[in-house]
Amino acid sequence: MAEAQAGRVVDDGLVQFNYASPEHRLYDAASRWYPGPHRDGPQQLIDAAVQCLVDGLDSPSLRLLAGASAADRADDINALLESTLDELQIPRPGELAPWKEIVAAGRTLSRAPTDTIRFDIRQADGAVGGHELLVFVNDVEMTRIGAGMGMDPFDVLIPTNRLVATTEPHQVPIARCECGEYGCGSTDVTIVREGDAVHWEWIDEAPIDHGVTFPAGQYDAEVERIEDDHSWERPEDTTARLALTQVDTKRLAALGMSVSWIAKDHANDDMMKVALLAGDADLRSSAAAYQIFLRFPRARRSPPEVASAIVSELRQPPKKWRATWHSIKPGVSSPPSVAGRSWRHERIG
Repeated sequence: MAEAQAGRVVDDGLVQFNYASPEHRLYDAASRWYPGPHRDGPQQLIDAAVQCLVDGLDSPSLRLLAGASAADRADDINALLESTLDELQIPRPGELAPWKEIVAAGRTLSRAPTDTIRFDIRQADGAVGGHELLVFVNDVEMTRIGAGMGMDPFDVLIPTNRLVATTEPHQVPIARCECGEYGCGSTDVTIVREGDAVHWEWIDEAPIDHGVTFPAGQYDAEVERIEDDHSWERPEDTTARLALTQVDTKRLAALGMSVSWIAKDHANDDMMKVALLAGDADLRSSAAAYQIFLRFPRARRSPPEVASAIVSELRQPPKKWRATWHSIKPGVSSPPSVAGRSWRHERIG
């Protein structure tokens, strides 16, 4: 796999590329040329074409590209480049997955699975509260180098483990701003399984300047281990996890609702608070949207007992719930249509 990797050599402050093949050189030059406007002009692309001929790569259009002038029209350079790529069966920039490299004869090889992954869950700083999921790649913590701190485990692992790698790429947040808000700062990864490897590509505040690839077996074992590790949980966390994984989400969705979060009621430590979202939460929409809250006693009750009470209550018709409601959008004074007679308006702030 070494032939597929383009290492960087730093000498007197200059960064040079060790190309795996002439095709790789041309693909890299094309990648630098295509993003408009063409800030570097066509000279680097022409020089790359010349070097490819020297290195033994050849095609009619490559010869014409190597003989072009930096003063030629950009459209003419583009036409020569596209013909060259077609003749040499080299993908156009943007068509190649970021974990693949161009090698000889237009072939591609995936990035080698040489990295390691490790997760840990620790208590977050007191100002933020809760916990954070730390991500270590090759024993270096990426979450701190990225946006600043790890995500809350409930945003990544519960009720569904979003770190599980599948053959369909999916995006997962792994770091947030040190203030605790995701969006104020964020680091995401695209995760995809390819054969016996799992690839990560960084999005937004990347902690390092290249993607990473793990042996699938090591990755799967670590993802399963952190999902099964509940040693960090406080009683309220265990209650929330059990309830979130047992609630009938399909039934709630049919009623136009979803569970937003479950946590200890800050106004009363002896209660667990369940928050649901109902209606259209898009603030630009004219449709109504609500937060719905239910509270459950937790004093002298085990987490499984409290979780069971939550799940049982949410199985009941909403009109039977002991609930409060709050309109997300201003100017709405009427309760949601699912509200029962005992529901009351809860003012926030």
